[in-house]
Amino acid sequence: MPDPLLAALAVPGVVWVLVAAGAAGLAYGFAGFGAALIFMPVAAARVGPVEAVTLEACMGLASVVTVLPRALKLADTRDTGILLAASLIGLPVGVWLLKVADPEAMRWGICAVAAATLCALVAGWRRKTRDSAGALLGVGAASGVLGGATGLTGPVMILFKLSGKASAAEVRASTIAFLTLLSMLLLPMLWVQGLIRAEALWLAVLVVPVYAVGALTGQALFRPQNEALYRRVAYGLIGLAVAMSLPVW
Repeated sequence: MPDPLLAALAVPGVVWVLVAAGAAGLAYGFAGFGAALIFMPVAAARVGPVEAVTLEACMGLASVVTVLPRALKLADTRDTGILLAASLIGLPVGVWLLKVADPEAMRWGICAVAAATLCALVAGWRRKTRDSAGALLGVGAASGVLGGATGLTGPVMILFKLSGKASAAEVRASTIAFLTLLSMLLLPMLWVQGLIRAEALWLAVLVVPVYAVGALTGQALFRPQNEALYRRVAYGLIGLAVAMSLPVW
C-alpha cells in the first residue's frame, strides 16, 4: 500500500470521515439532498475546512457515475442550466473566502448554515417567489458563493426546490443534477486558488468509494411514495452530524 495512503488511514478521526461519507451518500441517493449537510460538519471538524471542501467536491465525481445518469432523465434541464450558469459567478468568490477565512470561523459557519437549513426544512418553510429566471439566477449565484466557501452547495437550492410545487421525483432529480455538476465545477476553482493538496486527494481515494456505495444503496432504496420518510431520515442524519461537529467539543 502506498505510503501516502497509509498516511491517510492514519489521519485522526478518519473513521468518522468515512462514516459521514457513507451516510452522506445514502441520504443523497434516496432523498436527493443532504450529502454536504451531513458530510461537511464532520469532515471539517476532523481534517479542516479546506480539505473537507476538496473531499466533498471529489465525492461529486462519484455521483456522476452513480446517481446523475438516472437523475438527468427526470430533471428540469432548463432550470438546471440557469442555476449552473449563475453558480459560475458565485463560485470564485466563495472559494476565495475559503482561502482567506479563519478555519475555526469556517467550522462555526458550516455548522451554523447546516443547522439553519435543517431548522427551515423541519419548520416547513415555504418561499413566496416563483421559479422565474431571476430567482433561479439568484439561487445559482448564492449556491456558488456558499458552496465555494463552505462546501455546502445545497442549502439554497434545497430550500428553493423543496418548498416548490414540483413532484418529489422531479425535485430529487433536479437537485441531484445541479448539486453534482456544481461539485464538479468546484474542483477546478479550488485548483486555480491553489487549495487542492495531495493529502486531501489521497484521503479522497478512501472517501469516494464509501460515498459511492452509499449513494448506490440510497438510490436503490428510493421509492417516490416514501418521500416523507426519506426526508425525516435525512433530517435526522443532518442534525446528528451538526451536533457531533460543533467546535465546542
